[in-house]
Amino acid sequence: MASCSTESPNETPVDYKIVNNFTYNQEELQIEQKINEYRISKGLTPLDKINHISYLSEGHDEYMISTKIVDHSYFNEREQNLKATLGARKVGENIAYGYETISSTFNAWLNSDLHRMNIEGDYTNFGVAVRKDSNGTMYITNIFIKK
Repeated sequence: MASCSTESPNETPVDYKIVNNFTYNQEELQIEQKINEYRISKGLTPLDKINHISYLSEGHDEYMISTKIVDHSYFNEREQNLKATLGARKVGENIAYGYETISSTFNAWLNSDLHRMNIEGDYTNFGVAVRKDSNGTMYITNIFIKK
């Protein structure tokens, strides 16, 4: 489980393509519900999902599964993509690996100061992807942005 965030000015843009199609599974919808219910309970604005962010999250899950490396590798590339395509001014990322349920993952994030800071952060949108490896181990990437 790890957390990462940054707020910095835009750098030289790269020509990225926005992905608009993304099909959400039950676990991803559960994470959306938990994040927004939690934010509302804290008096915060709920976050809107953006398919392109979920697409990038899925790519990171697939990277972690294929390399067996659970970290924020290539976070800067995802950040630059979101700045160029969606006009993101701030980007944060939570990842998780190996939890049995979405509830246990979400509780672990809330019990971690850095992860909770992203969930409670000054963001407007997010994306999420949950993928499982061949053994059924769950990998989760949740990216937050502020437009």
